Amino acid sequence: MSSRVTIEDSNAIRATAKPDEASVRPEDREAFRARVAALDSCLDGATVQDASKRWGVPRNTVSRMIANACLLDEAHARIGYRACVPHMRFNQSERKAAIVPASPHAFAIDAVLSAVPELRKLVESFRGTLPTKTKRSPGFDRLHRQVTKVLGHQGYGTMYPLNTGDQGRRRLIQYIKRLRGARQAEMTANLAEDPSATRIEHLLTIRPFDRVEYDEHVIDIDAWVAMPMADGSLRFEKISQIWLLAIIDVGSGAVLGWRVVTGRKYDRHDVLALFAEAMAPWVPRELSQSEMQYSPNAWMPSAYLTDNTVMRSTMVAMDNDSSHLAKQSVDNVMDHHMGILHFGRSGMGEGRPHIEAFFKRIEDGLFRYVAGGYSPATDINEKQITSTLEGKDYPVLLEVFEDLVDTYVTAYNVTSRSTREPRSPKRLIDEHLASGAWVWHAPGAARNIRQMTVFRKRVTIRGSQGKGIPPVVYLNHARYRSPKLFGQWDLIGKTFDATYEDWQDVRLLTLWWKDGKRMVTLHAMPPYSECAHTLSVRLRAARWAKHPEAKDQESFDVMDNVRAYHDAVRKAATGIKDPGARLAAGEVPNAPQTRKLEIEAPLKGVRQGLTTMRLR
Repeated sequence: MSSRVTIEDSNAIRATAKPDEASVRPEDREAFRARVAALDSCLDGATVQDASKRWGVPRNTVSRMIANACLLDEAHARIGYRACVPHMRFNQSERKAAIVPASPHAFAIDAVLSAVPELRKLVESFRGTLPTKTKRSPGFDRLHRQVTKVLGHQGYGTMYPLNTGDQGRRRLIQYIKRLRGARQAEMTANLAEDPSATRIEHLLTIRPFDRVEYDEHVIDIDAWVAMPMADGSLRFEKISQIWLLAIIDVGSGAVLGWRVVTGRKYDRHDVLALFAEAMAPWVPRELSQSEMQYSPNAWMPSAYLTDNTVMRSTMVAMDNDSSHLAKQSVDNVMDHHMGILHFGRSGMGEGRPHIEAFFKRIEDGLFRYVAGGYSPATDINEKQITSTLEGKDYPVLLEVFEDLVDTYVTAYNVTSRSTREPRSPKRLIDEHLASGAWVWHAPGAARNIRQMTVFRKRVTIRGSQGKGIPPVVYLNHARYRSPKLFGQWDLIGKTFDATYEDWQDVRLLTLWWKDGKRMVTLHAMPPYSECAHTLSVRLRAARWAKHPEAKDQESFDVMDNVRAYHDAVRKAATGIKDPGARLAAGEVPNAPQTRKLEIEAPLKGVRQGLTTMRLR
């Protein structure tokens, strides 16, 4: 082949479109770029030897590219830069004296088709479906019968492939597959590079707080939840799953908020409470376990305040799961978090890849090593026990477990990521803020946080004028009264709309008239009046108090159930060995040992009862 190029050929080659690099196999892309550069050098006047040395392409390859680039394809179009694609063939190598072989060898089917041109035309015109191991192809069966008939009529009955067991059926399938693959590669190379716009990252450069992703993840576990009871014992409930809800920033990878739900599936109130927590400044928790500690650089993005306001994202991406399809959840996020709400398809984690990567990391790095943790069985793997601790010996204390997750997340936000050059989420946000880029701080954050988690109920005022019982509302294990209702006996039996306006303090319950005007704000009575608490803590405290011995009021020296409940949690936590301190400190857990460890159960001898009550 001649490697000389005329001016006309050079201009014609330059006029052809360069194939899209994405159409080239990943392992061939570096060689493709070198070949394009070598061809351009030759078109600019360099010799084949100079282009070969400069770009590391063999001389015979450069010469062959130049010759092929000047050729015309079957559609009479210049091949041009398509000649640079590795392993692409542009002309059929015809044997000078093609004969039908007597025995099989490499490319024997090619020799047969070259020796019998009518068979080549017949095979290359086949457009039907090829057979598979589980499905036949009548069209290919007809083609194979025609091939054997032509060879038999021409006197090749004792030659290859008719002298083999399958009469060349398998080799003929392989030839058609190879032929179709070459055609597909050629067609792909002809396509001009077309920008993709299937994701928002393809249109815009995502910076910190441009887009956040919310999702939920279920972790399988074989454990028990321990409930502190009034007599100092622990009451247990078996759990098989833990739900983790989280919000993560795409631009930096920082976790903005998280929430753990055990013993039940999360609901819309958990989703809204999570967004409210992400909009409020982060405050380190008072850790219940004395051995557990925060990382020295523990940090959450909500610690950065401007005018006492937390930074908010421009877009929230969340899946369209049935748990938060309720109109209240959609309206609250749009009206009070504001910005753009992007609903994705339910169960399609590909739309939120960054938070799915976080779930995988926290599951493999933390949850799998909590007592009772295991990796569930899949289609290719059996169930694998990942924790050497038995769940029944190390039950889950909810407050202590939440402390563990908080220490992990705050350390995660300051840990460098190899996929980010490597930089930590905190460093990426610091650099973004230092550049002077605009970050959205929405006004009225305190009001938005309260309104985000408004809990709406229909309540009926109870009481009895004859028995002297003032008007009262019973809701969620508490009694609500207000001095403004004393003497208003006509309100007894009437129903009103009621709301908890502050999700962090459900001691206040507001009643509303039908026209939307505020009627009165009621206050919770003892034993839920002393400490500010959320609804979930209220329900836990109520279950703490539901015990036969708790009815003896003389045994109570603490009047507030919420305070007593937290005291009981801290007291119980000191007697339970928890691996959280090592995990929170960043230590890598040891691989599960094959021999069974002899571990003394810290709760041995404590009465363990089962309850059918659902944990909230």
